[in-house]
Amino acid sequence: MKNYLKRKVYMGFRGFMLPVPLALSSKGMKKSIRGARAKAVCLSEEERRVHHFVVVKMAVAKKPITPELIAVELCMQTDRVLKIIDKLEDMKTFLYRADGKGINWAYPLSLENTGCRMTASTGERFFAA
Repeated sequence: MKNYLKRKVYMGFRGFMLPVPLALSSKGMKKSIRGARAKAVCLSEEERRVHHFVVVKMAVAKKPITPELIAVELCMQTDRVLKIIDKLEDMKTFLYRADGKGINWAYPLSLENTGCRMTASTGERFFAA
């Protein structure tokens, strides 16, 4: 199946995804890509591992992911996991904890109703972040 969303920007509006003309979005898109790459470059392998684990686990579990669960599943110390989560959350790109405990938003998905439902190729359904 082909992905027809490549190089297109969509904006959510009242539950619908509307295409934004490339002429309007190209400058902002380039700036966003540079910013995301700059943040991603400064992540260690361990930090990437935690982020990817949270995303995959959230898609299946459908509940906030706790630092204790991450520590057990990835065989890491809880203190180290908490430091990584704090760093990823401070970057305002990768993670967010609404209650300060469990992670309920991990790019690119959210457990909160954002109005944009997505379905993974494996069938899991979730809200887009």
